[in-house]
Amino acid sequence: MLKKYQQQTLAIELLNRHAKVKIVHQATGLPIKLLRQTYRQLHGRSPSRGSIKFSTRGLTRSRQNYMDATLFAVCFQTAIAKSTDETIKILIIAFDAYKKSYPLGRINFSDAWVIARDIIDNKIALTHCPRCRSWVLLNSREDSSMEYCSICRSYLN
Repeated sequence: MLKKYQQQTLAIELLNRHAKVKIVHQATGLPIKLLRQTYRQLHGRSPSRGSIKFSTRGLTRSRQNYMDATLFAVCFQTAIAKSTDETIKILIIAFDAYKKSYPLGRINFSDAWVIARDIIDNKIALTHCPRCRSWVLLNSREDSSMEYCSICRSYLN
């Protein structure tokens, strides 16, 4: 009984952050139909349809989106270093920190989930620019053969 309550509580937390129903289903195991109904009750509209992005590269096509993704990645890395919670709870903490530090940020919860998954799978990584020391998100652009800092524009290769 307690496990069901924890699943439902987590589902509501995720749906409140406008997470895609498929992500909530993966995290909780609750039926998709129930999650769609709950989303409608919470937000007064149906959840957005469409597939989840498959990689961070699809999220970082513009300079602003790249910088938003980098800021979220920093929040996620910091949350992972400070917590022993399960990944989905760390993701919630990191997403909330990202939104608090940058309320106008373009990353939504579903995008944050993609970035976090890529970090965990070591598909992308954070490093510092050797010149200006700002954060750089490696392997996150379409052409990752020419990695450069978005702040000072120096190349890392």
